[in-house]
Amino acid sequence: MQLYYKEENEPMKKKTVLILFIILAIIAVYYIINFHKNKDTYEFKGNTFSYSENRGKADYEILSRNKNNSLDIYKVKFNSRDFLEEKAEIHGLIFIPEEKKEYPGIVFLPGGGGTKEGRGSLGESIAKLGYAVLIIDQRGIGETKASYLSFEQDYQVFSKRREPMQHLAVYDVLKSSDILRNFKEAEIDKENIAIIGESMGGRYGIIASALDKRIKGIIAISTSGFHIESNPLIPHNNYLISIDPDYYIDKISPNYLIMFYTINDSVVPLKDAQITFAKAKDPKEFLIIEGCQHGYCEKMDKEIEKGLKEIFG
Repeated sequence: MQLYYKEENEPMKKKTVLILFIILAIIAVYYIINFHKNKDTYEFKGNTFSYSENRGKADYEILSRNKNNSLDIYKVKFNSRDFLEEKAEIHGLIFIPEEKKEYPGIVFLPGGGGTKEGRGSLGESIAKLGYAVLIIDQRGIGETKASYLSFEQDYQVFSKRREPMQHLAVYDVLKSSDILRNFKEAEIDKENIAIIGESMGGRYGIIASALDKRIKGIIAISTSGFHIESNPLIPHNNYLISIDPDYYIDKISPNYLIMFYTINDSVVPLKDAQITFAKAKDPKEFLIIEGCQHGYCEKMDKEIEKGLKEIFG
């Protein structure tokens, strides 16, 4: 009787073990997925920071839609990463050519104090070349509801091991690229997103391009790094290094970097732009534009058109 009982239940025991194994495997997979899903997007390590590509849903709200010649122009807003207890709501304009096809996307970042409306005509010009263009009001500018702190104020936040505003400004650029990838009102090529940034916007754009290799390249206008030397004896040294493009620009490769310098720039000296450019790896290009002041000017239009073709080439 004992042998009979054992023979009758051996298959059942094997089946039970198999079921338990499957249940444990499902539980393990569930925890692995949720660990990566809930893993903090932000990381500060050494003297630099990073954001993962898993930045959650790219939800946005369309506030208005207008037509201008051959373009659809959308006024949008979307939530970005909060600063301390303050909600961050980014406002932007998206320019879409009416012709139905898949467009590469451009995130355009104006310089300090520059608004999306102030670069609206440039956004239209670039869109007419066959690109979807998103121009944003950066933190503390225009309609965007988010604070912009001085470096000293921001360092005080950083020194308390909180995520500083300067890092969040880079996250806004990355989130803007997510918005273009997920913009349902047009066919935008998710694999072909690039950045154009001037001055302060160029600085954030360089860092963002280094952090997310899905960004195909950047045109940086009138910008440079700070050339901060590493010195652990200076309390705020690692904060300044963390927002210095000099420590990120080499990581843009193998994607394309193009830097424009205006010969009459009184804000960013030529040597500073050259020092930063020298730290970048190929492919890269440095162009000097004559007859312009700090930032974008119309004499750059042909070079911007050419540069975008090289980036997406």
